[in-house]
Amino acid sequence: MDISSASECSSSTGELMLASRIPKKRAGRKKFKETRHPVYRGVRRRNPGKWVCEVREPNKRSRVWLGTYPTAEMAARAHDVAVLAMRGRSACLNFADSVWRLPVPESNNVKDIQKAAAEAAEMVGKFY
Repeated sequence: MDISSASECSSSTGELMLASRIPKKRAGRKKFKETRHPVYRGVRRRNPGKWVCEVREPNKRSRVWLGTYPTAEMAARAHDVAVLAMRGRSACLNFADSVWRLPVPESNNVKDIQKAAAEAAEMVGKFY
């Protein structure tokens, strides 16, 4: 997979891709401190000790806000739930090995996706 297609993070075989296999591109910020997480997709630092997550809707410019979390892992799980619900098998996940544990939203409605993402983050939060 070349650099130009690395942002798509989907495979031709239809299997789920693990985000850590494809390195993230740097944001290119020179004046400001980098806030994105170096490994997890869809996760960035808001304040010291807080991580936020949001996902772009497919074929739209709007974003779905998934919340603020105390750890990057919790935000990454919330990202996985939302991306899986929105993009299906072409989703690029942070934790592809644990898809079977993630809660499934009742519908593709934004509120249902946010609710399922919060549930997934809480499941991770119980272990921390």
